[in-house]
Amino acid sequence: MKEESKIQKIDPQEFKNILQSLGLTEESLAEKIAVQTLVKRWVDIIGPVYANHSEPFAVHGDVLVIITVHSAYKQEILFMRKRILSYSARYLGRDVVKKIEIRIGNLTPKRQKSPSYTADKTGLEGKQNLVSLAEKETDPIAKKRLLELIEFL
Repeated sequence: MKEESKIQKIDPQEFKNILQSLGLTEESLAEKIAVQTLVKRWVDIIGPVYANHSEPFAVHGDVLVIITVHSAYKQEILFMRKRILSYSARYLGRDVVKKIEIRIGNLTPKRQKSPSYTADKTGLEGKQNLVSLAEKETDPIAKKRLLELIEFL
């Protein structure tokens, strides 16, 4: 004989009362969920380099507030405005975020950074720009020496 699951449904009004006792409203809870959804997908949205120097901070109405550590990153993230809005619509719904605001400040300290891509590379891997410059050298001895130096880096 199957034992019936004893899942109790919660009354919506009771849920609202619980939220109020925690100091939350439906709107503030929805905003916190939206921010956390974007935080979890931030690397996918703007890439690992910019994700290490910025984070979604808040959603106020239809405005996503992003914090970044430097004005140079602010400028680059502004160039990604359409991409951020597109991904926000995909993850949160079409009308949740319509604008972005970027502020300069400190990132949340407890935030786990995405992996950095500065790992040591062996040989000529990751040094294509230097190799292409060395390939333009016409003197074979100088070219060989340049390639050896690049490999040493």
